[in-house]
Amino acid sequence: MSIALDGWNVPGFETRVNAGVKLAGGDMSGLGSFSLSSDQGVKSGTLTVNTKIPFNESASLALLISKAKALDENGARIIYTVNNELAAAYKIRKAKFDGDISASEIENKKGWQVAFKLVEVQSVSEREQQQLDEQATESAQPQATTSNDDVQNKFNEVEGP
Repeated sequence: MSIALDGWNVPGFETRVNAGVKLAGGDMSGLGSFSLSSDQGVKSGTLTVNTKIPFNESASLALLISKAKALDENGARIIYTVNNELAAAYKIRKAKFDGDISASEIENKKGWQVAFKLVEVQSVSEREQQQLDEQATESAQPQATTSNDDVQNKFNEVEGP
């Protein structure tokens, strides 16, 4: 299965892509034997890529590593558009490199076994949460900022000891 980042095909052969998403939750059963749990949202998806790159394609390995290390003008890792059937099934469209990118020699073959992880950014659940936060901000009632002045004026109006 092949995978492309911003239209650039990840080099290698026998490429395998694994996907996953964490459904966060917490145990609420206490000391009992109930199966109560709390739903804490859907976390970002991850793609784990394993591929083999021949020794004579060391420039391809170097380019992959430079893409993994690439930073934007703000010093953040570059976000790539992912093209892969499994990623599409998980609705992972945008991702950035995360964690280790490793390469090791393959025994009895003239090449490297390369592994890296991509983590989803701007996920559907993340965008939904941003919309909910924006709606909450828009509908929030502004707090009074003159209440202290009002109280002080009332004290000034009162005569007494």
